Amino acid sequence: MWFRKVVSSAVVITFTIVMFGCATTPQGQQEQQAALTGGAIGAVTGGVIGYLVGGEKGAAIGALAGAALGALSAWAIEKRNQAMREAALRNKPIVIVKEDKTEKVIAEPVEGGKIEEEGGKKYRKVKVRTYKVDPKTKKEEITSDTIERVPLE
Repeated sequence: MWFRKVVSSAVVITFTIVMFGCATTPQGQQEQQAALTGGAIGAVTGGVIGYLVGGEKGAAIGALAGAALGALSAWAIEKRNQAMREAALRNKPIVIVKEDKTEKVIAEPVEGGKIEEEGGKKYRKVKVRTYKVDPKTKKEEITSDTIERVPLE
């Protein structure tokens, strides 16, 4: 019984995300797909955790919270990957800022953009930082700071 409610909640949430996330540009469609995937995974995960902690009522609350968090975090993941690929391919820094200016991603090649080869494939190392930005103060807080090895394909 509880599982049916969790699945129903996930379906409703996923449908809502799709309806509100519709866009006509290819970039908008990618963002919609990332939000949809993140929301669906978040809804299921949140529903299961919510059920284990608080029964049927917890499952519904967990599914809603998980869907919201999953959809919101999907933007950062998608844009991080996009900036990382572009920085590696163009060998120059790439900055992407969310429309509402609350998140930002900066990716830049390291080691002078040196290309590494391994097993017939070429790679470039890229430093990727994601930031949360306070809309009132414009203060930036680093949420992720990594160096990734990106294939040049």
